[in-house]
Amino acid sequence: MKKMVSWPEFYRTVAPEEAAQGEVWVEKEGKNCWLVQILREAGEGEPHGRLLRRASDADLRAHRISLQVAEDRRRQAQREARALKLPMRFVAAEQSLKGNFVRLFFVAPQRVDFRELVRRLSQAFQARVELRQIGPRDAAKLVGGIGVCGRVLCCHTFLKDFQPISVRMATEQSLTMAPQRLTGLCGRLRCCLAFEHAQYRSLLEGLPKVGTKVHRGELEGRIVGYNIFREVALVERPDGTRAEIPWEELKKA
Repeated sequence: MKKMVSWPEFYRTVAPEEAAQGEVWVEKEGKNCWLVQILREAGEGEPHGRLLRRASDADLRAHRISLQVAEDRRRQAQREARALKLPMRFVAAEQSLKGNFVRLFFVAPQRVDFRELVRRLSQAFQARVELRQIGPRDAAKLVGGIGVCGRVLCCHTFLKDFQPISVRMATEQSLTMAPQRLTGLCGRLRCCLAFEHAQYRSLLEGLPKVGTKVHRGELEGRIVGYNIFREVALVERPDGTRAEIPWEELKKA
């Protein structure tokens, strides 16, 4: 099941037998109604909300209107935050079908006391308002954008979960350590650093670590990198010049 909102929620829930894959239904969660899409056939799951009915044309129109109104309310929230001098940047908003609940997502450099802002927005919207602070990576996932590769951000298209990314991943792949090459639009290390990391580690297994001193014939120096495509190690001599050694030479005792 996927909730059709700015912050898509994926979950398993109890569904009627007649609910079919791909259908859009109205789900009641507490006092609020949302549109959800069924991604798989009915099966076992934990109760989440209650599926009321298949979405009608009127429900779909209400959903489209709620998306437009939610964007207007995001902009209004940004204006109010600016008036209160709060360091908040609102990146997305979602509203229930009936408009009685509004959730706004924002990023901020630190924790923010937004109680006065919630009071003002609740009065202006005549609805219950919830503010949710998210991190830079989540903000990029919500808003989207174009990465340095020229493609739409992975987190905005197919990545469902984030995994820890470390500088060591870049080091082991012999990537340029310039921050502008390693960080994404979110300002954090790029998620794609993990995509081929396991393959690199597997290929380099059994080889000396970068920085290791080597002495093969007339060549003496330290390893400064590897080229997995040509299967050679790059060795830097004491005078600063560099040369290559085949992997097989390094694997010899």
